[in-house]
Amino acid sequence: MQADTGISSLEELREYMEHFEIIGSGGTDFRPAFTYVEQLIRERKFTNLKGLLYFTDGFGIYPKRMPPFETAFLFMEEEESDTNVPPWAMKLVIKRRELEKRAKEN
Repeated sequence: MQADTGISSLEELREYMEHFEIIGSGGTDFRPAFTYVEQLIRERKFTNLKGLLYFTDGFGIYPKRMPPFETAFLFMEEEESDTNVPPWAMKLVIKRRELEKRAKEN
């Protein structure tokens, strides 16, 4: 796992996104991250988890079973792959121009 960053407010999200950096280069095993989040749920570190946002290039090993939380795999427009995400997950493509525009508005 590369990073574990808790975000609990819009201000924390803005701060995080100002310094956001994608690390890695394909071939990721996504399963340990899901196992880790499920462990945090069991330990009651999350009491009302709404979902998991996973920034990725899509190349890797996905969990076979649906986790007990909503999941979206997020791709930057220029890095979007033809990779299909599991049927239980959402695939969202972020347009860098739109992200930058919205950041300036807020």
